[in-house]
Amino acid sequence: MKATFKAIALLIAAAPIALVAQIDRSSAPAAGPAPIIELGESTVSKLENGLTVIVVENHRIPQVSWSLDFEHTPVFEGDKVGILGMFGDLMKSGTVSKSKAELDEAIDFIGGSIYASSNYFSGSSLTKHSDALLELMSDVLFNPSFPEAELNKLKTQMISGLAASETSPNDISSNLTRTLLYGSNHPYGEVTTAESIEAITREDFINHHNTYFRPNSTYLVIVGNITFDNAMAQAEKWFGSWEKSDIPYHRWETPALPQGNKVCLAPLDGSVQSLLKLTHIVNLRPGSEDAITVSVMNSILGGGAFSGRLMQNLREDKAFTYGARSSLSTDPIVGNFVAYADVRNEVTDSAVTEFLIEIRRMTNEPVDSSTLAMTKSYMTGSFARSLENPSTVARFALNIEKYGLPADYYATYLEELSMVTIEDVQRVAKKYLRPDQLYITCVGSPEIIESLKGFSHTGQVELFDAYGKQLIERRDVSEGVTGESVVANHYNACGGLKKISKLKSIVKKGSVEIGGAMTLGFEEKTSYSKKNKKSMKNISMSGQVIMTSTVTPEGASISQMGPEEKLEGADLIVAQWTELSPVFLNNSDDYGLNADLLGIENINGVEYHVIKYTNEDDSISESYYFSVESGLLSMSKNLNSSTEYNKYIDLGDGILFPLEVKVTSGPQSMNFRISSVELNSTIE
Repeated sequence: MKATFKAIALLIAAAPIALVAQIDRSSAPAAGPAPIIELGESTVSKLENGLTVIVVENHRIPQVSWSLDFEHTPVFEGDKVGILGMFGDLMKSGTVSKSKAELDEAIDFIGGSIYASSNYFSGSSLTKHSDALLELMSDVLFNPSFPEAELNKLKTQMISGLAASETSPNDISSNLTRTLLYGSNHPYGEVTTAESIEAITREDFINHHNTYFRPNSTYLVIVGNITFDNAMAQAEKWFGSWEKSDIPYHRWETPALPQGNKVCLAPLDGSVQSLLKLTHIVNLRPGSEDAITVSVMNSILGGGAFSGRLMQNLREDKAFTYGARSSLSTDPIVGNFVAYADVRNEVTDSAVTEFLIEIRRMTNEPVDSSTLAMTKSYMTGSFARSLENPSTVARFALNIEKYGLPADYYATYLEELSMVTIEDVQRVAKKYLRPDQLYITCVGSPEIIESLKGFSHTGQVELFDAYGKQLIERRDVSEGVTGESVVANHYNACGGLKKISKLKSIVKKGSVEIGGAMTLGFEEKTSYSKKNKKSMKNISMSGQVIMTSTVTPEGASISQMGPEEKLEGADLIVAQWTELSPVFLNNSDDYGLNADLLGIENINGVEYHVIKYTNEDDSISESYYFSVESGLLSMSKNLNSSTEYNKYIDLGDGILFPLEVKVTSGPQSMNFRISSVELNSTIE
């Protein structure tokens, strides 16, 4: 490579005058003819039962993949959202003749793989193991057992994952935008909740399988080291007896655009960043005459390379974010446009302004010729590189069949791309972008609400929870209610401040369920005496301690079958504050924390007094939620985790303790279940 660069340099040095005379740098070079693309061959046939078979031969490696694409209109799950999300895992959890373990072992034995979802099923292996793979695939396809025990495991894991998603900006934003764009009565707008998961039964999976897994609405795509004749023989052998049946057709109305720009916030207390999305629906079908031009337009705005205008503006020029992008998707039912970025709290409103400037600029100003030429060159290279993968050829053939595209749609793609003009780009921008009918969504701190009101056509910011459900605005507390009285009500409801403050020690034992997949032993010993003030927690497996945490007035540490990790800074302060006193909510001043009663918040129909504890530099920001009805502490939240306190029960001496404590941190959740509590015992 260095020799090549050196040779080019010598040529330039030898003929500087000729080069100067030949190059006109005042205008972009004329575009050459579009490259001629030789697509790999694909062959399409059909079995008598209606199964469409697409074969792409690739004899470079001794491997074959088999993919079934189940084509049907989107399925509405209603009050059982989550069936489709769990379907593939449950389908692979065993057949009538094989348990999950036996099935997994058989797949591993041939070095194969099988993947399943609610609308897709695939497998791959070495060519010599094709028969063995197809035997396993057909068994899973035709005889899934959908075992009840595995379903219960999946439901537990899903519910555990949902708890983690409640503090994930990406998950919250996804729920919020889909609810706004499509509405909860559209299959694209449904959001999974713990309640919808609990309502799901084994029969729901059987019904979906019997209804939608039919050959006459399915495409079998075969790619790899196999001939067409052999592929068709295998398809007939393993899928030829598959019985066809009519598939339900669902017609879904196109959702409406908002009347004007609408600002929607999902509050995330303590967040230092805002996840912004500016989005609206788009009616653009796959293969539409505008599809290629729209791709060019979006690439210029914010798709693809770092040269996108959003990236250049918000990152390179303003330094608001590490990345700002956009996408505009085609869909047989309804697509969408979205521009998005993570930005700092203090520049959230400025970032929205720049997003709107760039989107409007696409509709109001023609792009320059050099930008268009560079974008088309980038897209040409990306398309050409994608053809190196045989699965791309298979995907093209599948799209032609599924969407009724012209047979030469992809063969002429580069020719069509080369003919996109400046006028075309502005035309589709005006047609498909709606800079004044956007949902401007934000997941971030409630402190930015005021700064966003000016972007809404109503002058208001609407609030939503983690599942896209509209929140009732936080209201003022009743006259006479203070932070001190809220805390006092909690301790009175638990048995009385005087009685609780006299506790010398507490020993709790029980279990902890981690991620819905593993249950371990748990023990907590806390001494409140001045001479021996400390809190120790142990998590054990089969009687052996695998995790320990210790908190004392001198420090705190955590060890997990290895060296200790000492807590520092804000983590240390919070640990000492919450662990070393039975009435810690009365001692916030001792740790330099300010308590601010924010008001009454309505969450899923339940009202809570909310107290926020912060320190001087805001490195600590903890929000505590107390039930207005019972007075009891129900949950606490910070930026990284949340804790729920459930099932308060009097276990002796008239003092109430929560028997269930659920801690969620990022993607991980831990459910503590207390089986016994011992008060005022001696702790060494």
